[in-house]
Amino acid sequence: MRNLEKDAVEMAKRREKMLKVGFRLFSEKQIEPVAMQEVAKECRLGIATVYRYFHTKLVFAIAIATKKWEDYYVKVEKMYKKHGGSKMTAARELEFFLDCFIDLYRNHRDVLRFNRNFDTYIRHAGPTEEEMRSYNEAVEVFAKKFHVVYEKAQTDGTLKVDMPERKFFLSSLYIMLSVAGKYAEGLIYPLGMEEEEDMTEELLRLKKMILDEYQAKL
Repeated sequence: MRNLEKDAVEMAKRREKMLKVGFRLFSEKQIEPVAMQEVAKECRLGIATVYRYFHTKLVFAIAIATKKWEDYYVKVEKMYKKHGGSKMTAARELEFFLDCFIDLYRNHRDVLRFNRNFDTYIRHAGPTEEEMRSYNEAVEVFAKKFHVVYEKAQTDGTLKVDMPERKFFLSSLYIMLSVAGKYAEGLIYPLGMEEEEDMTEELLRLKKMILDEYQAKL
């Protein structure tokens, strides 16, 4: 008689391995050039086995992206509580989330590289709303946290938020994420730089510019 619990554990381990290998290949080579056969070979599995878990490469890429943002959210939550959680002012929370993107650049550049390529891949692949549901739920939690910052600023007055929430997001967190992603991919470097260098200092300067722009002078 088969041990259903043991089978479930083995299936979860196999799925985890496929996601790990897929992320490495996609972040190193980008998504489009990597065939599912290459993933199967790296995992030492038959292609039919891979397709039993993920019936298309699109579904596979979405699963990887979902897991990466879910995993990073766990890290963010731990750091959030460590820094005071909801007791922080709106200005301090904004700084905290800007620091999260700097942390991504310093410690998870592969995630930033994958994320930028994933966005391009998804635009061309045209997934259905249902296929994107798990990913959208994974990133929506970050949007909700930003909404809390925006709402809190209306009350505590530590940030100047005399603009729609979307515009505030685009000119603060989104621009930090975008620049960090480009640095991680090696797309932009200061004039005269011939090879990849650590761009943390430049991100810290960008963070200061954003905070100087939006922090209220109390």
